[in-house]
Amino acid sequence: MSTRAGDAAASALARRIETVVDRAPFDRAHWGIEVWDPSTGEPIYRRDADRHFVPASNLKLVVSAAAAHLLGPDFRYRTTVYAGGPVQAGELRGDVVLFGRGDPTISGRYFASATAVLDSLADVLYRQGVRRVAGVTADESHFDAAHLREDWERYDLLWWYAAPVGALGFNDNSIDFRVEPGARPGDPAHVTGSPASAFWQLENRARTVARGRPQTLDFERVPGTNRILAYGEIPRGAAASTEYVAVVDPARVVGTVFREALERRGIRVDRAEVRVVSDPAQSRAAGAPVLAEHVSPPLPQVIGPILGSSQNWFAELLVKTLGREIRGEGSWSAGLAVEREFLEQVVGIDSAAFVLRDGSGLSSGNLVTPEMLVKLLAWARTSPRGALLRDALPVSGRSGSLKSRLVDLPGRVAAKTGYIGNVDSLSGYATLADGRVVVFSVIANASGLPSSRMKGAIDDVVRAIASYGR
Repeated sequence: MSTRAGDAAASALARRIETVVDRAPFDRAHWGIEVWDPSTGEPIYRRDADRHFVPASNLKLVVSAAAAHLLGPDFRYRTTVYAGGPVQAGELRGDVVLFGRGDPTISGRYFASATAVLDSLADVLYRQGVRRVAGVTADESHFDAAHLREDWERYDLLWWYAAPVGALGFNDNSIDFRVEPGARPGDPAHVTGSPASAFWQLENRARTVARGRPQTLDFERVPGTNRILAYGEIPRGAAASTEYVAVVDPARVVGTVFREALERRGIRVDRAEVRVVSDPAQSRAAGAPVLAEHVSPPLPQVIGPILGSSQNWFAELLVKTLGREIRGEGSWSAGLAVEREFLEQVVGIDSAAFVLRDGSGLSSGNLVTPEMLVKLLAWARTSPRGALLRDALPVSGRSGSLKSRLVDLPGRVAAKTGYIGNVDSLSGYATLADGRVVVFSVIANASGLPSSRMKGAIDDVVRAIASYGR
């Protein structure tokens, strides 16, 4: 621990923080904390602030800041439909080619339904007189074909927060399964998935049991397929809930849904099987006629879910976007290299202060120092484009993942939350009673405690920080 020498207020802050972190059972955790005062340019409190910690979703601050600086607020994604042949008498003598560039916003989060964008593209083709096409090609070659990180946990790959990352995707690359009990014990549970499509199949083995019994309903996926199994038990009276299961082969999924959109609009598709192009050398998009195009909302609306609700898939797509836009390669290796250059050359952070494995913080191989996160947040506080990050942060008692936390400090804390197994973190800005703002990072590793307990302890540390100077 260190505080600013001779500062009674800093010494009082240190006592308050250590009252929290040095009491059992929280003293078993490895704590890293830095609190920095922009008015003096000096730290107020440090505890192992220059040591490496696994950051969990606090890592999303990096990709958000890099994208804000390098891409800017006006950046938008384009998803284009190309003609794979000539159009004659309403017939496209070839495939429609759906070419993706990594747009994460094709979903009901931004539009009227999960399929609204694809329905709109189909409508444009119909209005142009297209009534028949040979087939659908889903072209994901704008990014590489590595959809998953090798060090993500196997169990995580079933769920939305580890959905595959490619240039074509929609609905967060997940199937939304609504679950509720049947009318009587012994009845099948009600499990319904959306969006409705031929790309997934459900086998429902889940059953309703008597009220008061434990709920064990869960999901599995037949490896390498979009065949989903629901199993286990749900008691009568249980509230309806929704589980979000990640898809596999995302380009084929989007191509299938687009084919279905064409058919709903009255455009005949001769070949049912969707062709997928992953290799740029096999892409026929360059120079082909454009039939329709969708343009995404601007970058601030992409960063919003990354920081506000901690959307992993958005963060990973943004990493590959940085690689493609800045280095011409839509891969994790290129995108993470761009992030490293940004941290070192723009923010002025030593390369020894971090190890980057992904954009979302899902990998336990990511490492940062609390000091590094404070420097990044301090940069965002003064950089004009840093406003994209600052404005997207959850706010205590008001928004995002802090809406139900620190409600006794409403509006006074704007910070990014983070959690994976045995990692809890919170980094951002705290407004003091006199209106001054301090920058902080609090990371706890290896606690062995439930995250709910660690969140409470971290919130107590932030309460101590917010009381600085009183």
